[in-house]
Amino acid sequence: MFTVKQLEELSFLSWWDLECPPLKVLFDDWKDVNGLSDDVIDKMMDILMEQ
Repeated sequence: MFTVKQLEELSFLSWWDLECPPLKVLFDDWKDVNGLSDDVIDKMMDILMEQ
């Protein structure tokens, strides 16, 4: 699962174009450091979209 802090961080990151190469590296590193899979990221994005 994920923490509230990770959800807040993803909320901040999601404002940016994550396909931009420098940001993609930052996002991928953040995802790896936090041990988050693409499925978990999708669930987190669903929660953010509901707000």
